[in-house]
Amino acid sequence: MEIIIKYLKVLLKYRKLILYNILIFAVAAAIISLVIPQKFKTTARILPPSEDTDVFGALSSAGLSIPKLSRLARGGSLFRGSTPSDLIAVILQSRTILEQVVKDNDLLKVYKVKKGVEPAIKTLARATEIKVGEEGVIELTVIAKKPKLVADIANSYIANADKFLKESNMSRGHNMRIFIEKRLATAEQELNWASDSLRNFQEKHKVVALDEETRAIIDAYARLKSELLKREMELAVTKDISTQDNPYLLSTRREIDEFKKQLQEIETGKSSSGFGAGFAVAFNKLPAVAQEFAQKLRDFKVQEEIYSLLQQQYEQAKILEARDTPNITILDYARVPERRSAPKRKIIVVFAIVLSFIGSSVVAFGIEYWNRLQQNEQRAQDIKKIKEILNNDFQLIKSKFRASHKKPQNK
Repeated sequence: MEIIIKYLKVLLKYRKLILYNILIFAVAAAIISLVIPQKFKTTARILPPSEDTDVFGALSSAGLSIPKLSRLARGGSLFRGSTPSDLIAVILQSRTILEQVVKDNDLLKVYKVKKGVEPAIKTLARATEIKVGEEGVIELTVIAKKPKLVADIANSYIANADKFLKESNMSRGHNMRIFIEKRLATAEQELNWASDSLRNFQEKHKVVALDEETRAIIDAYARLKSELLKREMELAVTKDISTQDNPYLLSTRREIDEFKKQLQEIETGKSSSGFGAGFAVAFNKLPAVAQEFAQKLRDFKVQEEIYSLLQQQYEQAKILEARDTPNITILDYARVPERRSAPKRKIIVVFAIVLSFIGSSVVAFGIEYWNRLQQNEQRAQDIKKIKEILNNDFQLIKSKFRASHKKPQNK
């Protein structure tokens, strides 16, 4: 308790010094907080895309250049393990969207960028935070110097992402519909030709059917052929709207090569398992009539499978082309903030007051300690002087005493 009282006495002794320092620091902090540029922050929230939203296809076919895509790739597949919300977040961070947001809000002028758009994109990226919550809700937070500008930037992100997804889906559907329309007309003609050829051959050679094993491999061959056509259509459509190094494009090409290899093995019987027509005999090793009939039946089955597949794909393409519903649902649009997010002037001033009080108290205790040291040193010097004076006086008295005793002896 006595120590606390001593400390309080020291603080009271130097109260003017402490108060002056607090006042100076508080005024300086207030001035600095007024000089620091104001910043405003707003947040928009996007609900997770519905299950039928074609986010994966849009992102795959667009071939976006996004550094974070590598972090979304898991298990050797580009999108495996990623949710639609993750991919929407990736789209929002893509250069395609950033460039458009810079253009829409004239950020080259706002950020005072004179050469190129790259510095403005980097500044915008630093001022933007995108995160996906536990429930899949996407939060888009933007910081800018003006309240209306920050809301415009955040809403521009959303508008451009939604526009991108719509146009990606529409362009994919449109391109696919046109491609399938042409291919469907050709497939119908080829199916009719294969049907007529098979019927004429059966009438000529009186052939009714093949054995079950050969028919089974023909059905398998037809399914593989239809899958090959499906991949080739996807490749043809994707090539028009993506780059050559698009992972989805490269994967499709590998699948096409694998299908062709399997078809070749069935035709020649040169597979590691000996799998050919009849599981052991290739098409080209069947008897002449059986071989020709198997080939015609195979062609008919292939055309039948292809025509059925094209009809399904055509209906899907028309639905995709006609789709005009929003791909993302906005939970909260960005609003113009009523208060600044920075600087926190009250916090700055309070922090300055607390810091100045602590600093001034330390200085006060230091001065008091130094003064006491000086006082102790002065006391030591005074005591030393007193000792010297007393010693001198003692020596003087002693000498006088000796002198007084020596005179009588001389007489």
